[in-house]
Amino acid sequence: MTKQLKCHPLRKPILEEVHARPYLPMSTPRSILQQAFLCPSSASAEDDIIAFQKWCEKNNFPSPKQGARHHRVKIDNIYLTWQRHTEFITLVWEGEYSENAQKRFWDLAKTHAYQMMADEYPVISAASLSLLKKAKSEKLDNLIKSNFAGHDEGSICVSSVKQGRAIIVTDFYQDQFGATRLHVLNNDMDDRNSGILVRRLLELETYRVLALYGFERIKEVLPDIANIEKSLVRLTESIDARTDLKTTRKRLDEITDIASQLASLSARRQYRFSATKAYHKLVRARLLRLGEQSIPDFQKIEEFLNKRQEPAMRTVENVEKRIRVASEKLDRISGLLRTKVEIQIQVQSHEVLDTMNQRTLMQYRLQSTVEGLSIAAVSYYIVGLLVYVFKGLGDDAPISPKRLAAFSVPLVVLFVWLMIRRIRAKHK
Repeated sequence: MTKQLKCHPLRKPILEEVHARPYLPMSTPRSILQQAFLCPSSASAEDDIIAFQKWCEKNNFPSPKQGARHHRVKIDNIYLTWQRHTEFITLVWEGEYSENAQKRFWDLAKTHAYQMMADEYPVISAASLSLLKKAKSEKLDNLIKSNFAGHDEGSICVSSVKQGRAIIVTDFYQDQFGATRLHVLNNDMDDRNSGILVRRLLELETYRVLALYGFERIKEVLPDIANIEKSLVRLTESIDARTDLKTTRKRLDEITDIASQLASLSARRQYRFSATKAYHKLVRARLLRLGEQSIPDFQKIEEFLNKRQEPAMRTVENVEKRIRVASEKLDRISGLLRTKVEIQIQVQSHEVLDTMNQRTLMQYRLQSTVEGLSIAAVSYYIVGLLVYVFKGLGDDAPISPKRLAAFSVPLVVLFVWLMIRRIRAKHK
């Protein structure tokens, strides 16, 4: 019996990744509404797909497979496409074009989207797109006047794509429902190319908003970074000042607090830094794939977004750089203060050693003095004993006891001195 080759457990999801978010053909005319819901940090992909499966079962729709990230159902004559991304979920409502199509989409969204996600998933982005037949130049002007009137004309973007087979019109303002307005005028694109273009425009709007979402979140930490930078300047200036060891150690404690704040700040915002840059790269990629061509008297979407989004992205890069520079400064200041503490400890040690040397010298001198007094005292007592011995000899002795006592004094002193010196040498 032939054995079957064993497949890696990740092979299936790897192969399915290519088909995770397919481009769907789209006929003209068509109305589309896309909503992007930001997932809470506690949510997981498994929880989201389970909630969507329950919604499908409740409304008698085919349920997606376990682990699916893309599913499409039909509600009457409106198609709903559910997609799970890394940190957001999109709902795309699609149906025949009509004047009140967007209102109907929003009414359905209020009912069904709440059942899927409730209040935990706020709407972060919404785009209302109308796919229409291409009109003549004068009708294009009428379209702009009727749909984009009342806003700054400098925000209107009109560009040609697909080698002139379609025209995109938008001003990036929101309609009465809060969705960014987009119009695509189709000349002779087939349904497949229409679906690809619509998909890119919807993704462009979602990624653009999410990149700016990161910009707004990162702006929240600017006061914290400014306070840290001021503290670092103050600590740098304090290094030059003459401070004692206690004050220097207090500065090290302040550095520890600042390092903790900086680490917490970096940890809380590092993911958002990375995500913001990733979304911005996706925006650049979608703009490149659009392949816009200029139309006289109008600006392209790429030009409009570059003027407004690039400064925001540079601010994000600058904030990330400031955190990195602050961390490097903190390391240098910490090293300098530690060096200063070591030097101060060494100076203090030298002072202690000098004091100990002085005390030792004083003890030596005191000991020498005591030794001198001890020699005199011991000699005095020995001579006193000898006086009693000499008196015992009587008056008939050749030399009187007093003279014997007087002659014995230098001998006794010499003997005591030699004895003490021998004892001290033995101790050494």
